[in-house]
Amino acid sequence: MNVVGNSQSHPQKKVIDQATRELIDRLLLERISLAGIARAVQVSEQWLQTYVNEKYAQVPQSVQVTPKKRGD
Repeated sequence: MNVVGNSQSHPQKKVIDQATRELIDRLLLERISLAGIARAVQVSEQWLQTYVNEKYAQVPQSVQVTPKKRGD
């Protein structure tokens, strides 16, 4: 269970539902700052950064290169 705390005035715990996570995933594909996404979906920047780091860790880090044929 992931919770988010609002760091502004009164910290509160809030469960981030699947629909919000899917919206965040779509917004991450756009050129929007993390701060902007956090404000738009009303999650803390700290929670969002942790979420992004977890997503990044799931992406395969290996690159496969196919050699090109050289023209004469």
